Amino acid sequence: MKNYLSTINQKINFSKKLGELLFQIIPVMIGVYLGFLVTDWKDQNKRQKQADQLINNIISEIEINEKRIQQNLDYHIMLKDSSRHYARSKTIITDKPDFFKGTRIAKLTNSAYTTGIQTGIINELPMKKIQFINQLYTFQNDYNEFGNLLMAGLINKDFSGPEDIQKVIRYLSMTMTDVVIKEKDLLGGYKAAKKGLKKTD
Repeated sequence: MKNYLSTINQKINFSKKLGELLFQIIPVMIGVYLGFLVTDWKDQNKRQKQADQLINNIISEIEINEKRIQQNLDYHIMLKDSSRHYARSKTIITDKPDFFKGTRIAKLTNSAYTTGIQTGIINELPMKKIQFINQLYTFQNDYNEFGNLLMAGLINKDFSGPEDIQKVIRYLSMTMTDVVIKEKDLLGGYKAAKKGLKKTD
């Protein structure tokens, strides 16, 4: 009988200790869980702020590039039209043409976009916006590369004789047509990008 009572007492003591232990552990577990929730919320909030800042930086960068293109578009249209006119004309130009004041191809920047990729913040944006931004900057890079090729081709041209000048005019007639098309497309892309990036999903 004593053994039986002793066993019961041991079980009761064990149950009490287990209850006390659970009573101490559960608040700690809840505290840890709440701590994880708060930390996760803070991290998400921080990432969202960084993503919002990236969008603002990209929009600012787009506006800067947009201005650079707008400043030169009228000149490029004039250069395209004038060079096309003289390329088709029978009139021989014997000196550097007055309408040519350099190519004025703007170097478009992509530092905000590059920073977003390098830091990984761009991955916090919705997929639709990421694709939109990538397409725009790919097209912008194409414009920059075309500008480099145009300059490289022009540097090799000679302005010394009438035949050389005619070659330069024909070269400008062809390349400036592409420049104007690319610039108009970019301006349309910038307008659409700003509208798309400002939208809240």
